[in-house]
Amino acid sequence: MGSTSPDSFRVMTEGRTLETMDRNQAFREAHQGAVLLHQGDQYLVDSMDIHHGIIRVSKTEVDYYTRPLKSIEITVRKVIETKTLHDIPIIFGDVEVTEQYYAYKIIRGDTLLGVEALDLPTLTFATRALWFSPPEGTREVIQAEGSDPDGGLHGSEHAFIAMMPLYVLCDRWDIGGVSLPVHPETARPVVFVYDGYEGGIGLSEKAYYLFEEISAHALQLVQECPCKTGCPACIFSPKCGNDNQPLDKRATVTILKSLCITNESGHLNGTIPFLPAPKVSDD
Repeated sequence: MGSTSPDSFRVMTEGRTLETMDRNQAFREAHQGAVLLHQGDQYLVDSMDIHHGIIRVSKTEVDYYTRPLKSIEITVRKVIETKTLHDIPIIFGDVEVTEQYYAYKIIRGDTLLGVEALDLPTLTFATRALWFSPPEGTREVIQAEGSDPDGGLHGSEHAFIAMMPLYVLCDRWDIGGVSLPVHPETARPVVFVYDGYEGGIGLSEKAYYLFEEISAHALQLVQECPCKTGCPACIFSPKCGNDNQPLDKRATVTILKSLCITNESGHLNGTIPFLPAPKVSDD
């Protein structure tokens, strides 16, 4: 990791340790001002000592929750393997990820109560990722439909990550992702999906080899969801550091279709064995 804070943090209240967190989880869930859940109880984070790895909390009962916001930068360090899917390069390799938790939102139900700034060091780590760009001309097609290409790129990232746990033994919180309208190293729109751990733990690698199956299931998930513009059951993500903005369901379908074999009616040919499309919860 790139920061000078400890690798683990102890969450403490009244002189006893409630739990221990790694640095990423601590920055995400237990920054100062956060409402932390532990064994069904609420705790308010009073302070975070990033030099000694101590988080002090006090028990509370509040009717709001907190959600962190973060920015992500990703740099390609080495291409390990490339394959082509319907003329689209799918790439697997080594990357360096820099995450910055810069603020958190205070929310009651669906009401935003406020946004508070955070002053935390960046988290920089080397890991492994897969990445891809939509076919040339996709942006123009989406714009001609009156949809948002950036929202489609973002939605494709969310849907792909949502389906990964069905094929890779992981939780979606183990996976990171970022979609960029233009990546400086590719000069094209790109979606990265990366292991959320130093050095990588094989998640994105397995997803690389199962890319077509996961993409097809992601398309099935979004197409079969009855919502009109996107919802937590399809393209919204409970872990999105950009507050699920921008997202565009129609553009997401267009991009995911470009990754899958479809017939003239735009439906999957049925060559891929599907699992039932689940509803994705906010839990």
